[in-house]
Amino acid sequence: MGINEITVLLNQVTLGDKEVLNEVFARLYGEIRAIAGYQLKQLNPGQTITPTVLANECYLKLYQAQHIPIESKRHFLNCLSKSMRLYLIDVLRAKSSQKRQELGISHQLTDLVGAEDVSLKLIELDKWLNQIEQVDAVLAEVLHHKLIFNLTFSEMASAMDKSERQVMRLWKQAKALLLAMSEETSGA
Repeated sequence: MGINEITVLLNQVTLGDKEVLNEVFARLYGEIRAIAGYQLKQLNPGQTITPTVLANECYLKLYQAQHIPIESKRHFLNCLSKSMRLYLIDVLRAKSSQKRQELGISHQLTDLVGAEDVSLKLIELDKWLNQIEQVDAVLAEVLHHKLIFNLTFSEMASAMDKSERQVMRLWKQAKALLLAMSEETSGA
């Protein structure tokens, strides 16, 4: 399915035809489930949530929203991805309060950004992404594409309508900012 067809369908949703959103979800389900799977891989093993459950739960939340101003396929996937991240944070907080221990991401940030060894938790990542979004929305988008969607630089360039070289430059800036924030939090 072409991006233009998805945009046309999403315009119908914006005009009030929410039922069309089901069709968009069905057509993009493979990509949505892949995003959910990638986000779940970031958690410690033993989680009971499946990519299917995560994708469907977050889609239902989006569908039940009163006003859905979704502009494009990219925007739709970003909204679902953010919803997934928030859902997983809620699950982690609930488990943390029950067991009095936090579940962290099994990967080190270095696996994702290739710098110094920095331990990272999903809740911290969400906080940092929100802070970075307040400072620079483009850098936040780069981090989101890389850390949440796990896109390559080529895919990021295409999604952001920038050259691969520009995206790599933005990635270095975003990575430096994220690492500085993590060091600040750890008291280093």
